[in-house]
Amino acid sequence: MNFVIKRAGLVAAGALFFLGYLGGCATSPQTRLLVDNPPNIPAQVELIEVPFFPQLEYHCGPSSLASVINYRGTPVEPDQIAQMIYVPGLKGSLQIEVEAATRQFDMLPVQLDGKLESLLRELAAGNPIFVLQNLGLDSIPVWHYEVVVGYDLTERVIILRSGVDARVLRSFALFEKTWQRADHWALVVVSVDTVPATASADAYLDAVIGMEQVGRIDTANHAYSTALRRWPQNLLAHTGLGNSAYALGEFVAAESAYRSALMIDPQKAELWNNLAYVLAQLGQHESSMDAIGRALELDPDNRNFKDSYNELANWQ
Repeated sequence: MNFVIKRAGLVAAGALFFLGYLGGCATSPQTRLLVDNPPNIPAQVELIEVPFFPQLEYHCGPSSLASVINYRGTPVEPDQIAQMIYVPGLKGSLQIEVEAATRQFDMLPVQLDGKLESLLRELAAGNPIFVLQNLGLDSIPVWHYEVVVGYDLTERVIILRSGVDARVLRSFALFEKTWQRADHWALVVVSVDTVPATASADAYLDAVIGMEQVGRIDTANHAYSTALRRWPQNLLAHTGLGNSAYALGEFVAAESAYRSALMIDPQKAELWNNLAYVLAQLGQHESSMDAIGRALELDPDNRNFKDSYNELANWQ
């Protein structure tokens, strides 16, 4: 899902009116699906160990993120996170800044698929959920970050850390309404040796690539290995493992990763190009030229591969 640029700050007093209004709406489709087809998960879950930080004015983002980061074992205060993500001019925090701040703690912000059932399954797996809500209306939005820490299938309620309240109960139907108005934005924050219970390969690897792009190569390398334990035939994970190993100077590991990727897709010219550079680093000149030659066979008009051939031919 593309980032939706919104701001989230203090819940306005008027939100109470809007919540009451929304509560009168008909049952939402995802709620109805859960009621008609209950998932095979515990009937009640509440992650009581998730810390609570009462928010200061407009600081629901820092308070909520501090909650999940502390839950993962890294002590941090909301004020510290506010310095990273709070935008005074907006009186709130942007989602893209929330994700960037999460990476600064060597943790992965993995976006979920927008399904209420996925939230419940993550909670059942022990993962609190960082969500954005619109507690107002589409025409009069009231953006607010919260942490989902539990649910009760029997009572059909979600349990949240929200604002100045450590335990807020909200019906499935009402939560779905307010969440839908924020485009179902939700993150699970995990360490790099963990994959969220419901995460797709694409969503997880998007988070890893984001880690790599901010220069945390060693952390990304670890996360690519984690991805391959879940999705052993994923081409992007093998390629990312090779690229990150190369950047770390771990050329034997990079060669192994690229060769594994080529077993999945031997027609991927870019992989032959990358393998050629690894082999050159390992002093295997003849094999390096064979590899770049293979890249050019697959894509003979590619200027980058031609440049690689010339560079590798004169590799010192």
